[in-house]
Amino acid sequence: MSAIKNGVYTVTLKGKEYGLLFSLNALDEVQGKFGGYDKLGEIFNDKNPDLFKNTRWLLTLLINEWQLSEDESAQLIEEKRIGTLIHLGNLKEVQNAIYASFALATKGDGEEETPDGDGSSDGDNEGNRQGVQES
Repeated sequence: MSAIKNGVYTVTLKGKEYGLLFSLNALDEVQGKFGGYDKLGEIFNDKNPDLFKNTRWLLTLLINEWQLSEDESAQLIEEKRIGTLIHLGNLKEVQNAIYASFALATKGDGEEETPDGDGSSDGDNEGNRQGVQES
């Protein structure tokens, strides 16, 4: 099944592939925590004192949503475990993957296309940086 059909964006962290699913549940939690999904730019702003905590929380949420979509009895991953997958060297890549996951979830047109718009997937997510705001 393609990423468009199931809404899952994949990212590789420490050699393991994880799915990110910006489900309706995730959108609701983001809205409750931050006031809306339109706050992603503020959340990932380098001046945000909670940048690392928020990034870890979001990544945990999206990975757990993916796991639950695959198996409703899946064991959820704790934030501290997810935190071991993120470091300053891949922080922007993780944030870009979260943006791409959101873009994929909100696309809604059913096209068989990857978030980078060329219909192909190079597997390294370099082209999947829609809506990324550099700080």
